[in-house]
Amino acid sequence: MSSTPEPRYVCPRCRTAFTDLTHFCTKCGADMTRASALEASAHGELAADTDVKLSVEVAQDRRVTESNRAWLGKVVEGRYRVLEVIGRGGMGVVYRVEHLRMGKIAAMKVLHRELANDRDAIERFEREAAAVSRLQHPHTVQVFDFGQAQGALYLIMEYVRGQDLAHIINRDGAMPWARAAPILAQICGALQEAHELGVVHRDLKPENVLIGRTTGGRDFAKVLDFGLAKLDGRQLPASSTDRQEIMGTPYFMSPEQIRGDEVDARGDLYSFGALMFNLLTGQNLYTAANAVGVLTKHLTAEPDAPSQRAPTMGIDPRVDHICRKALARDPAQRWQSAAELGAEIEEAYRDLVGESTNSGRGGSRSLGGGKLVLEVDESASDLRLRRSDLDAFERSLRRRKFTVWAVAAMTVAGIAAGAGWYLTRQGQVLTREREPNNEPGEANFVAFGRDVFGLLGKRRSKSEGDLDVFEVKGAGARQLFSAEVTGIPNIDLSLRVMGREGRAWVTVDEGGVGEGEQVFRRMSEGAMLVAIESRRSDGQTVPTENVSDDYRLRVTLEAPDAGWEAEPNASAADANPLTPRQTLRGRLDSRGDVDVLRWSGPEGMALVEVQADGLPLAWQTPDGQVRAPGAVQVKLRNGDHVRLFRTDQAGRKGDVPGRTSPWSVTVTPQ
Repeated sequence: MSSTPEPRYVCPRCRTAFTDLTHFCTKCGADMTRASALEASAHGELAADTDVKLSVEVAQDRRVTESNRAWLGKVVEGRYRVLEVIGRGGMGVVYRVEHLRMGKIAAMKVLHRELANDRDAIERFEREAAAVSRLQHPHTVQVFDFGQAQGALYLIMEYVRGQDLAHIINRDGAMPWARAAPILAQICGALQEAHELGVVHRDLKPENVLIGRTTGGRDFAKVLDFGLAKLDGRQLPASSTDRQEIMGTPYFMSPEQIRGDEVDARGDLYSFGALMFNLLTGQNLYTAANAVGVLTKHLTAEPDAPSQRAPTMGIDPRVDHICRKALARDPAQRWQSAAELGAEIEEAYRDLVGESTNSGRGGSRSLGGGKLVLEVDESASDLRLRRSDLDAFERSLRRRKFTVWAVAAMTVAGIAAGAGWYLTRQGQVLTREREPNNEPGEANFVAFGRDVFGLLGKRRSKSEGDLDVFEVKGAGARQLFSAEVTGIPNIDLSLRVMGREGRAWVTVDEGGVGEGEQVFRRMSEGAMLVAIESRRSDGQTVPTENVSDDYRLRVTLEAPDAGWEAEPNASAADANPLTPRQTLRGRLDSRGDVDVLRWSGPEGMALVEVQADGLPLAWQTPDGQVRAPGAVQVKLRNGDHVRLFRTDQAGRKGDVPGRTSPWSVTVTPQ
C-alpha cells in the first residue's frame, strides 16, 4: 500500500523547507503563502524516494546553486580567495575566504544580488557597513572590509566557529539561568557599544547570535549582522504607501518597528526581551497562524512572565521582571540602555547563582560594572583574521612600498632627485598629483584650502578606471570639512573620503558625465584620504581615459557654525541640534539623502518654518505627518526629531535637482 508523501514548502526568501504552509518562515520571517505551487508540488512528488528527497533538499539549499558555486575559487578585490560556502540566511550567502597575503581565514557575506541594482540600497549599504566596521566589542562579529564584486555587495567579517543560538534552543530547549545569564550579559555588551556609536541592530534574534567556546569551555556569544536589516528593501510590506521600512523577524520585532515608526536603541532592547524569553522558556513570546497574527500580538497583548511558560525551570521573579520590563510596549517604560539592562542581569546572576564563574580571572571585561565575560574566545586562533592583523599588515605594506619606491627613485634619478622624492613622500604638499597614487600607501599629500590638479588618465584595468588618492595633511578626528572636485569632459567621476585603512566614510557619485562631485560640511573620523575615480557611465564597457583635461580638488576646513548642518546626520543618533529662533541650514545633495534634526528647546507649541528654494523637499514632524515646505504650528518636546528628505525619485546620476540649494528650518516657541 502506497503512502501519500508529506508535502514540503520552501521559503521564497531563504529557501528553508517546511511541512506546514500556514506558518511563515521561522528563519527569516517571510510570508510562506508566497511559496510557489510548482516548488511545493516538486517536493511532494519526489519525497517518497529517500535518495531523491535528499537530493532535492540539497538542491534547494542555496549553498550548492550554480550562482553560488561560481564564487568558489575566485579572488575578490585581489585580496580574498573564496574557499567554500559555510552558510546562508535571509540576506545572502556566507563563504569562508582566505586573505592571500596573510594566509588568514575570514568570512565573506555576499548579499542578494538585487540589492546591488538598487542605488538607494548601495548607499544604505555603504553607510551601514562603514558604521558597523567601527564596532570592536569582543562579543560583536567584526566587519573588516566591504565593497562590490561580480555585481554583488559583500562584507568581510570575522570567521567564528560555533552554532547560532536558535539551533541551540531548538536542540536543547529552555536554558537554565546559570547558563543563560552570561550569554545575555555578553549580548548587552555588544549592543551597548553599537548604540553608543549610533548603530541599531533592528533584527536581533537567536539566529543572529553565534555561540562559541572560551578556552575554559564556557559559552562565548558573538552578535552578527548589525544594521543589515536596514538594507533589505524587499522586506517592505506590499501595502505600504509611505515606504516606511518594516525590518526584522516577526517573533522579535518591537511595536515601533511594526508601526513603521522611527526605531532607536530601545527597539533592540525589546527584541532582546523577546530573545531572552525564547532562551529561558524554549518558546517564542507570541505565536499565531501567520505573521500578521504575531505582529498584532506585539501591538496589543501583554507578555507572559517566563516563569508562567516554563514553570519547571525555576525562574526567579527578579528574572521575570528583567524580561518583562524589556518587553514594555512603550519604549519609555523599558530599560533605557543596554548597559542598564546588562547591569541588572549581572546583579541577578551574582545573587541567584553566586560567584562560581571565576570572575576575577584575567581577560574579563566589565559590562555595566560586573564581569561575566571570561577568558578569551577559543575561535580567536592565529589562523583567523583579526582587525589587529589587518592594521599590522597595512602598516607593513606602506613601509615596504615606501622602501622599494625610494630605492628605485634614487637609483634611476640619482641621489638628489631621490632625496627630493623622499621628502615628497614624507609629507610635501603638492599642487599637482604625482603618480603612482592609486592606493592609500601611495597617497599624495594635499593641504586644507589649497587646490590640487590632476588627470584621470590611464585605466588600471579593462574594468577599473584611473584612481587618484590624496592624504589631507593635518586632518584629524572631529574636524568639519567640505571637499569638492570639478568635472572633466567625457568622464564620469566619483569622490570618496575615507580613513587611512581604506574604509569609506562617504562616497559621492551623483553627477553624470562631465559633472563634479561635492561633500558638504561633514565631520571627520581621523586621518583623512580623498580618492577620485573614473567610473564607467551607462552603456560603457570600459572606463574613459582623459590625458588632457584637469580636475581641481579642494578640501576645506570649515568653521563650526550653529547655523549650518554637520553631516552625517541621517539618523536620530547623529541628529543636529535645533535651537529656539536659530535658523539652521543644510543641503539634501544626494539621492536618498536624509537630514535629522533634534529639538533642543522647551516643550510646548512652536511655529516651525521650513524653506527650500528649488529643492524637492518634504519634512516629517514627531507626530508622523509629512508636510511640504512652509510654516505650521506643532507641539514639540525636548528631544523630538524633525526629519527632512527628498521627494523626487531620481533614478540616475545627474538627475538630482537642487543639489546645492540649501534648506532652512526656524523654530519659534509660541
